[in-house]
Amino acid sequence: MSGARVLKISIPGYIGIDEYEARLLLAIELYREARLTLKQATDLAGLCVEDFMRELSRRRVSVINWDERELERELKVVEELTRE
Repeated sequence: MSGARVLKISIPGYIGIDEYEARLLLAIELYREARLTLKQATDLAGLCVEDFMRELSRRRVSVINWDERELERELKVVEELTRE
């Protein structure tokens, strides 16, 4: 990761997560908030796209992370295709 910063945090043992889980949770939350693209989130989590998508699904986080404009564009495309 170019321009990466190293953050050192202490996670209390009672939380019960390791570094892998912490990175995964951070990647999922940043993706859910649309602060990372799918590719960026997979890189942060250290997973391939397919495995990250499985994690999203397992945790009930939508794989499709569109804003309103993107959704409207997609709906227009679908509408046009159904007219043909």
